[in-house]
Amino acid sequence: MTDFFDLSSDNFVNSSSSSQRKTDPNIYNPDPGAYNGSYKSVFRFIPYIFDKSKSKYTKYSAKFWNPLTKEALYVDCPSNVEKPSILWDLETVIRSLKSEEPELHEQMSSLFSRWHTHHSPVYIKKDPQRSELEGTIKIFKFSAQINSLIEAQIKPEEDELLDSVSSVNPFHLLEGKDFLCVVGKKTKQFRDWSKSKFMDDVTPFMFKIGEKSVVVENNEKSVKLVQEFMKKNTPEMDQYFHKEWDEETFNRVAEAIISTVSNRAVLNMLLEKTRDHKMKELIQSKLSGSVSARPSQAQSKAAELDSDLEFTSNDDPFTEPATAASSNSSSESESDDYDSLFADL
Repeated sequence: MTDFFDLSSDNFVNSSSSSQRKTDPNIYNPDPGAYNGSYKSVFRFIPYIFDKSKSKYTKYSAKFWNPLTKEALYVDCPSNVEKPSILWDLETVIRSLKSEEPELHEQMSSLFSRWHTHHSPVYIKKDPQRSELEGTIKIFKFSAQINSLIEAQIKPEEDELLDSVSSVNPFHLLEGKDFLCVVGKKTKQFRDWSKSKFMDDVTPFMFKIGEKSVVVENNEKSVKLVQEFMKKNTPEMDQYFHKEWDEETFNRVAEAIISTVSNRAVLNMLLEKTRDHKMKELIQSKLSGSVSARPSQAQSKAAELDSDLEFTSNDDPFTEPATAASSNSSSESESDDYDSLFADL
């Protein structure tokens, strides 16, 4: 019999692997949604060995959503590199509509959002949910709540009841602090970080090479050893830094703005307000028809989105499969200093 009539069923259904979201192996994502609503770990913020000035890198991003095509466009905000940003202006305009035009404000807010996230390398000391991560360095993406805890350590508030308040840089390898990470679910969409905190004690950075624990000391041999360890194990952060727009991005953003700001009076307000002259001219030319609007590509860069406002266990691009929770419990049979902390939480 000829094979002309042979048809593979695989060609007509979506495979389970293709429907799963891609994860970034360099990102540390303590997601309570994948572990019965709670995630607990201990890690240490550390300097970015390749550029210490970027040990805490902050970046503004933005998202446009097209409800007709079900397409999302994610871009970095030009304000990251101190350029005029129409995205910044658009956020301001939308916010100004809240009191006088609440319906229009709500509609536009559902189509556009702008937020900022911080990126830092962390050394994972204890993670009962995913013990294979212990002893590794990952990039931790976090928003305002965790950043406030960091700033409170560096610039503590004065307390008249105390003689002095010590400033501590949590990233310091000799005089830093471990971080107790406790993440719950505030709502279906929002994470609760309120129980997270820095440890009370200032301690030197301790890491493992194989089964041997190494404590950083202030001498040449120790410095060389920790430098080699960090250079070998720290993921490069280049992919998380600001990405400049190419001409295609300019066009897609212009089209997205026209689609989002359908009210011409509001759009005119935005164009009058912005100092982003290139985008202003591009939008005006598209409105006049001198530049034909190209259909946007169905390309969603979900790995660029991570903030408490958008970060959910369903939409999170770094979510691990929930089935991993049972198989990745800690392999250590003996308790350690952190087990008692977790037991009380």
